Amino acid sequence: MDDINWKTDRILLTPINLYMEYILLSYNDFLTEKLKDIEITHGELTYIYNIKYFPETSQRQLAEILYVSEANVAKMVKKLVKKGLVEKSKDKSNKSRNILSLTDKGESVFDKINTITYGWERDIAKKFTNEEYFEFKQKLYELIKESANLG
Repeated sequence: MDDINWKTDRILLTPINLYMEYILLSYNDFLTEKLKDIEITHGELTYIYNIKYFPETSQRQLAEILYVSEANVAKMVKKLVKKGLVEKSKDKSNKSRNILSLTDKGESVFDKINTITYGWERDIAKKFTNEEYFEFKQKLYELIKESANLG
């Protein structure tokens, strides 16, 4: 960023979404460099994380979690299946429902990305104590819940 030392009023008046965008752009550049051997996009990464964190989730549930259409989920899942990262299986109690899970390769990619991401987080948060950083993440989680209630 050109003007790294913003004045206090600019910090206060800058919308949260702009801060999030700056962080995501920086993170995407970082990941692009670190994950050249995996050939995965940031969008695919979002799906991998959510499939990992929500086991036994269906494509419909994933669409709700990510605020996207079921068609969008179907298209992304098709790509991830083709790459060997995700597998679909029929729900035993509802045959019309596909359950998503990571393959062994998907789990391996998740582990690699997670390790890289935590290293990145440690680097960008080095001025915070562990307690401050945990509190920050808790506050972000609260913002996520509140923003979901507005939709």
